[in-house]
Amino acid sequence: MGLFLDEPLQRLNAVKNVLAAIVNTVAAAFFLFVADFDWTAVALIAAGSALGGQLGARTGRKFSPAVLRGLIVVIGTLALVQLVS
Repeated sequence: MGLFLDEPLQRLNAVKNVLAAIVNTVAAAFFLFVADFDWTAVALIAAGSALGGQLGARTGRKFSPAVLRGLIVVIGTLALVQLVS
């Protein structure tokens, strides 16, 4: 989104978070009717996601766009390396 939209990085991050929440809500509704799952795990993931979203948004607003972009690249690269290895 950062390549194609002319908006501040913080606003793009907020849009990304809203889109992720919509996708996760649809996936949760689908799995609610299709799969059998552990409600403890569901509660822990939901609480962690809500808390992480709030803290991430609050923290992301404090960084300059250049620093935030750098953090996104570094964390994304570390996640990719972790997944591949």
